Amino acid sequence: MTGIRYNGLKEYILEQLKLGTPVREMWDHVQQDFNYEGHYKTFTNRVYKLKAKLKKSDIEYTHPTKEKSAPTEAFTYIDEETEFMNIVTSAKTVNMYELCDKLSCPPKRIKELVEHYRSKGSEIVLRNDLIILSDDIIINDDIAPFTQLAETEIVFGIASDLHFGSNACQITALNKFANICKKEGVKHIFVPGDIVSGTRVYPGHEYDIYAHSAEEQEASVIKNLPTGFDWYCLGGNHDYTFIKKGGGHNCLKRIESEREDFHYVGFDEATIPILNGVDMKLWHPSGGVPYSVSYRLQKGVEQVAYAELYNIIAGNKTKPTVRFLMCGHLHIQMQAMFGSIFGAQCGTFEGQTNYLKRKGLVPNIGGYVIKASLDRNGQLKKFDSPFYMFDEIENDWQSYSHSYDTEKSFEKGIFEK
Repeated sequence: MTGIRYNGLKEYILEQLKLGTPVREMWDHVQQDFNYEGHYKTFTNRVYKLKAKLKKSDIEYTHPTKEKSAPTEAFTYIDEETEFMNIVTSAKTVNMYELCDKLSCPPKRIKELVEHYRSKGSEIVLRNDLIILSDDIIINDDIAPFTQLAETEIVFGIASDLHFGSNACQITALNKFANICKKEGVKHIFVPGDIVSGTRVYPGHEYDIYAHSAEEQEASVIKNLPTGFDWYCLGGNHDYTFIKKGGGHNCLKRIESEREDFHYVGFDEATIPILNGVDMKLWHPSGGVPYSVSYRLQKGVEQVAYAELYNIIAGNKTKPTVRFLMCGHLHIQMQAMFGSIFGAQCGTFEGQTNYLKRKGLVPNIGGYVIKASLDRNGQLKKFDSPFYMFDEIENDWQSYSHSYDTEKSFEKGIFEK
């Protein structure tokens, strides 16, 4: 279906926004008059984006208790979305019905706003009639259970610590790695943390980044993350800084809302079923590089083994399933078999920052392509795990565009089928 089917829809929305027509009322009309077949959430996101571009002077009224016939100059402009977020940001916790009174809107509208801001990256949730905004705890209520990716054979990629927004981000290397993955038949790439560079992670961090805001770093990811794969992305300590220091903003959720191939899997660790009875754990540990580079990984595998044993004893499992532990954070590459568990420190796609220079650390730029298969008894039969290395390119980020035209994306991705 082409955009002709919805010809005039954008103009209709803009006209109704200027008249102060509620979104729900517009929704009823577009289904009937434009034969709109998209989801309500998709439509509201479109309306919100168009509304954000309007000048306040363009809107005749927005308060639902006012009459259309009243003079325009008698009304005080109320940006419902902004007012909602201002109240929640200030209070952190607010009763939904109190907020209904303040905004003169029904509970259904409040729920829509919660969902809207959550889809845009805010760590906001509605529980027991309380709206809670967290700038500390990650709320993973809406992460769906992971679907098993294959039956007995799989080829997947590991690309850790991408650090979009960093002056040392190696986008060229990431593209080269993606081309290798395509040639090897990779459909899934896993990122064990730090998709973006974050904010104020260490003293002087602001001098090591080309994109300073969450929105700018998100745009760089959306624009430059290679296509052709499903990306399963774990949040790391750099991603977390926008939650802690950015008013509860989860940039991974924001990216997920703009790219269908980007899957947010949580923070710190996530377990994903990849084959029959075989799981992979993504892990983003904390702390610096230890004296023995294998120490952090060894302790991680040890804890995985303890957890497996506990779950079997507790009756939660009949046998251990974690066969891969893929670790990010340290920007080093090393791998080993620990009994039946393959563990790896997965390198990075960020070069040597000023911080690493002060520490005397040299990152290992590159990623894994792993091939695994099961035997007839359901045990890992064999796997191959080459690590592809790349040379650092200084200021590689300057060779790429980092702006993302969301308007163009909406026109193609939502209103065309």
